[in-house]
Amino acid sequence: MYITARGTTLSAILSAAALTLVTDLKYALAQTPPANASAAPGASGLGTEVVALVNNVPITRAELANELIARKGRQFLELLINRRIIEQAAAKAGVTATDKEVEEELAEVIRSLKLKNAAEFERTVLKDRQTTLYEYKEDVLRPAILMRKLAEKRVQVTEEDLRKAFEANYGEKVQCRIILIPKSDGLGVALKVYEKVRGKGLEEFIREASQQPSHLAATGGRIRPINRHSAVPELERAAFSLRDGEISEIIEVQEGYVILYRERLIPADTSIRFEDVRELLYKEVYKRKIEAEIPLLFNELRASAVIKDFLNNRFDVQDIALPIPNQNKPASPNPAANR
Repeated sequence: MYITARGTTLSAILSAAALTLVTDLKYALAQTPPANASAAPGASGLGTEVVALVNNVPITRAELANELIARKGRQFLELLINRRIIEQAAAKAGVTATDKEVEEELAEVIRSLKLKNAAEFERTVLKDRQTTLYEYKEDVLRPAILMRKLAEKRVQVTEEDLRKAFEANYGEKVQCRIILIPKSDGLGVALKVYEKVRGKGLEEFIREASQQPSHLAATGGRIRPINRHSAVPELERAAFSLRDGEISEIIEVQEGYVILYRERLIPADTSIRFEDVRELLYKEVYKRKIEAEIPLLFNELRASAVIKDFLNNRFDVQDIALPIPNQNKPASPNPAANR
């Protein structure tokens, strides 16, 4: 999963697996060969230009491209299609991502990871993902900038948004512990765990929570305090409805089944005034709304795009019965023949 400086993940938008041979494909399909490269007999055009000689037998650019496409072409094409969708939408909206903006975004990513420079970022982060710095800038950062600018045109921050953010940050919270049973384990396992901890108190809950096969085990199930207007309303409702020392019923969430223990209520921070943090709240809410809008916007762009993927034999339903256009074939002078 690739993360931009502003927290936007593009793994759902750009196929990360296809990044591996991006540079190779670009070279194979587009790069001009060295001046001393020989041409195959009768060669003309990029496809027949020579990229290597083995015992004076040429390997052409077309051969190299075909080999690369056979190995990673299908995944790379998906990446390229998604990039084209974003680029076309950006061009239509008059939106650009300059080289300077890409470099500034990269610098912010590097600072956020507490690394020294781009070379260290490429060596310690990108190398494990088999991705070059060029690929990261062109296939992750530049599309992310374009998508953010497109999303900005659709986002508004209201007074209600700011008030909710203030209550979430500085209002009362609940300190809780949870036991999370993955959905793959099933509801039956969750019910057995629930019977073990129900009515047994905090000590037994911590003992059971510490046996979880996750990061929650290290904290005895303790999580960050739950605030109002949280991202998981099911847990929020349970946390604020319980009394200190009470255990919730089994709560189904996206990740699985949760059993929640309420430890204590944390009072609101009354030392902070709304007007004093209004600007900070605006930036926080705006950023969060942009991040939520980007995948929605891309899904809309993707759904409205007419895509004819001949390599993977994927077409829009309305295109299935249509023949592949043949621009070299002249139209018949008889209108009936062209129907």
